[in-house]
Amino acid sequence: MANQYNGKFAFLTLKKLAEKSVDDKLIKLKNAHDNKRNAQSQLNVLNEYYNEYQQRLNKALSVGITGSELNNFNAFITAIEQGITQQKKLLLTLEIKQKQITNELNQSQKSLNTYTTLLDKQDKKLLLQQSRLQQKLTDEFAQQQLARRMLNEY
Repeated sequence: MANQYNGKFAFLTLKKLAEKSVDDKLIKLKNAHDNKRNAQSQLNVLNEYYNEYQQRLNKALSVGITGSELNNFNAFITAIEQGITQQKKLLLTLEIKQKQITNELNQSQKSLNTYTTLLDKQDKKLLLQQSRLQQKLTDEFAQQQLARRMLNEY
């Protein structure tokens, strides 16, 4: 019996650790999702700047522009393009990180489910043993009562 309780205590400890791991992974996943959303938002802003400055350049070209103004437009648009490229790389990195955390969360959840199942099985086994013991004691008591009645009758 004591061995069963030690085993149960060990599984309870493992279950609590698995629950903490799931909670930690959920927090990490939320943070990763927030980071990805922010990076996507920044990419959208850069794309809007790019489109806006392309339109400004086209408008300026249609009315006339000096060589230095054209160089300034081109330099700024090139800088925005580089920013867009960097932001896309960052977004890809964040997506990969988010998938890794999701996989870790799934593993932690599997561990938690395993420990929960094992504890449930232990509880059922213990209840069955207790029920059998109770039935055995009840049967023995009934036999003793029957034996006493029979002895008293003769």
